[in-house]
Amino acid sequence: MSIRGKVAAASIVCAAVVAGLILLWPASNAAPAAPTSEQIKASAQARLDAALKAGREARQVMLETGKTPSDELCQAVWDRKPRSEQQGLRYAMWMHGCADDPHQ
Repeated sequence: MSIRGKVAAASIVCAAVVAGLILLWPASNAAPAAPTSEQIKASAQARLDAALKAGREARQVMLETGKTPSDELCQAVWDRKPRSEQQGLRYAMWMHGCADDPHQ
């Protein structure tokens, strides 16, 4: 048998073994556990923190470009964000981070 033939045979055997393992692997019938109230609270807090941080980053960019952050300017920046990005953030916290001076 040539080298190509041996390689082809080895490939077929490997593919058969992998297919057999995939088919015979036991499936998990257990439903995933529901999140605990602590996990839900932590997730909600993480979303608020992320929105505040993103708003502060937008504020910093405005300051670095010589603009003064205001409600109107922050609203304009928010409106230009893609819908998918807006949905990942909380509007009120983002605006708070953008328009409000964190040192006051």
